[in-house]
Amino acid sequence: MDSQGNLVQTYWDDGKEDWKVVGLAPKDKCDVYGTCSANGSCDSLGSSICSCMRGFEPKILEEWNCGNWSSGCVRRKLLQCERLNSSVEEGRADGFFRLNMVKVPDFAQWSYGTKDDCQKQFLQNCFCVAYAYDTGIGFMSWRGNLVDLQQFLVGGSDIYSSGLFGISENERHLKVIITVTVIIGVIAIASTAYFLWRWMAKKTTRNC
Repeated sequence: MDSQGNLVQTYWDDGKEDWKVVGLAPKDKCDVYGTCSANGSCDSLGSSICSCMRGFEPKILEEWNCGNWSSGCVRRKLLQCERLNSSVEEGRADGFFRLNMVKVPDFAQWSYGTKDDCQKQFLQNCFCVAYAYDTGIGFMSWRGNLVDLQQFLVGGSDIYSSGLFGISENERHLKVIITVTVIIGVIAIASTAYFLWRWMAKKTTRNC
């Protein structure tokens, strides 16, 4: 163990007459357990090694921006089960999104079932916040906060996390209205500019 608390494996190189490092743990900050705390994902190659999962935001933004990730991330919006239990308007249904090639969080719960059963079980369980299916392991699910997520370039597993909210009918109609209004506005402005240009062009021709 070195002065920084890292485990170092070395051997003596007779040719160079010096110790050569052949193993080091942890290799980087992401190998340290829970570096990004609750609901944070660690990527050693990222501009900032810690980022909040989709649908989450830093619990204490000032600390997070200063590189102190100990407070972790919290949901931006309540899940549907939480909204119902807290008498908040039901609103949109919960969905899920996929995280590719990650080290799965700690504290998984295992159960039997096929891959096709996973999504059904996931959506029926109000306490389930994420799930994954591995051919060799089976169905895994998580409750509460997700801890020790790490992003890989290759390998790892795909996990599905709750919180991807769909667009309600009212919001869909509102988007259509806004889009149509913007298009009409652009056409009106372009038409006015065109006719104004023609009027000025005719006036200039007459003056000549």
